Amino acid sequence: MQRYTIRLAKETDIDALPGVERTAAKRFLPYLEQLEISAELLEGLTPVHFLRRSQREQRLWVAIPEGDPSGKLKSQPVGFVVTKLLHSSSFVVELSVHPDYGRCGIGSALIEACCVGALSRGARQVMLTTFRYVPWNIPFYQRLGFRQVSAEQWSPEIAAIVQHEARYGFAKEHRVVMMRPARRPLASADFLPSRAPASHTSAERLLSECDRHD
Repeated sequence: MQRYTIRLAKETDIDALPGVERTAAKRFLPYLEQLEISAELLEGLTPVHFLRRSQREQRLWVAIPEGDPSGKLKSQPVGFVVTKLLHSSSFVVELSVHPDYGRCGIGSALIEACCVGALSRGARQVMLTTFRYVPWNIPFYQRLGFRQVSAEQWSPEIAAIVQHEARYGFAKEHRVVMMRPARRPLASADFLPSRAPASHTSAERLLSECDRHD
């Protein structure tokens, strides 16, 4: 069985991440009509400068295959998660796993890693936004301890993210906000046997814009 290492990203990992994200986003193509978005909208990638800054600030984790049999992706990331620190929470900006490496628990392990990272930085909870009408999205995060958060419970920061997503083209009614307390992993196994979404498209545009102005 293929094994993987989850670790903080190195500078040399960055160049491979846009390709992982671009390929992962293709799994949303069958749902364009329900989500009322275009294929072109899915091509908006997390800015490389944001990934580089996240790597320097240790809020970017990658999944590396150990001895990839094909040799094609040896020592290169096949998945990643990047976060942004908000006032009292850590926000998952993007979670992407290469589809060829799906259903191996990589997405679960990446989420667990960023939750531990959030806890170590004093964040009380981990937040994210994702597509509502993609069958595996909400169940995947629920298995990892996330719950849906109603609009009445959104912080001003989360409300601003959702509004920005709507301006970008992700309609509010097709998005869901989810939250999990920052804590140690729910299981000690290397990987949880859950189906991870190939890509978790979120508010990287808003957050990267904040990075350019702070």
